[in-house]
Amino acid sequence: MRPPPPAVVRLVQRLSGALGRVGLALQPPQARFLQLTGGVASIMLMRAALETKLVEPLADGPLTAQALADRLGLHADTVHRVLRGLAVYGLTRLDSRGRFSLTSTGRLLLDESPHSMSGWIRYLTSPLVIQGWFRIPESLRDGLPAFNAATGKTIWEHLAENPEEEDGFARTMRELTLMAAPLIVAAYPWPETGTVCDVGGGVGSMLAEVLRERSGLRGLLVDQAGPLAGSREYLASRGVAHRVTAVEGDLFTGFRADADIYLLKDVLHDWNDAQCQQILRTVRAAARVGTRVLVLEWLQEPNRAEFPVSVSDVMMLAQTEGRQRSASEFFALGAASGFEPGRVIDTGAYGIVELVAA
Repeated sequence: MRPPPPAVVRLVQRLSGALGRVGLALQPPQARFLQLTGGVASIMLMRAALETKLVEPLADGPLTAQALADRLGLHADTVHRVLRGLAVYGLTRLDSRGRFSLTSTGRLLLDESPHSMSGWIRYLTSPLVIQGWFRIPESLRDGLPAFNAATGKTIWEHLAENPEEEDGFARTMRELTLMAAPLIVAAYPWPETGTVCDVGGGVGSMLAEVLRERSGLRGLLVDQAGPLAGSREYLASRGVAHRVTAVEGDLFTGFRADADIYLLKDVLHDWNDAQCQQILRTVRAAARVGTRVLVLEWLQEPNRAEFPVSVSDVMMLAQTEGRQRSASEFFALGAASGFEPGRVIDTGAYGIVELVAA
């Protein structure tokens, strides 16, 4: 099923946001405040459920807390309390007979769900992420990346030293990409033939969805050896491995990949302006004149507060040296790196900012 048009997606988002604001406005300030402070509870309850496989048996149907506890070797009363807490956030449902069932949202906690978000929760609640958030007060004073201050290294250095965490991070990025990919693929006028190069594309989750849409396209996947090692299996699972060539390369030191379109999905938001310019110069060195580079990011206008982009922007402060940017800011970075501005396409979620090699 094809995704709805971007205008419809945006309308639904705005209506949902407006209804939420109306609901909050009808509550006393103290009640609104308590509701806001429940955010930490929701993600930590989800983490507890993941670590104990608490909701996995519910995939087959409703169960009581006692039945779940017996099956998993857990404490029945505590199981009931945690599942009841998850019900507050719409992840489980509790009936009058004391049985719990999974909601459609709760099914995203299942590791085997085709749209699983379990990796995202594990990442959000991991010690490396929490360390960064705890140092935001220092960032307010000096403007420096919080994670770097907390650990004495960049998040990329930390992940390289901790392969298990790096694998979890990569899975999280795949999950988020697969959420956005249908909207991106539907919104852009992809050519029928030619070559698309995904730069810093991991195992190729974004590239695979583009190739599935256009059977006449071929792909190049540029990344370091680690991510590329798992790409062949993933691309084969999506039925496009025979149309993709892996190219080992680096965002900063260069790569050789001649393509008609280059993709940079959620790459630039991890880096400061000078680093972004270096990445774009690296891509420009590989590209022919007139070639298009598609920057795929949530777009953040300076004076507009929106979920999730405005929260993601602060998360970039907590975890990386980057930020979310507006299309105008990407055009400025492109102009300093050998590109002219192209189109800006709203997918209803992500923005597609087109840079044209000058």
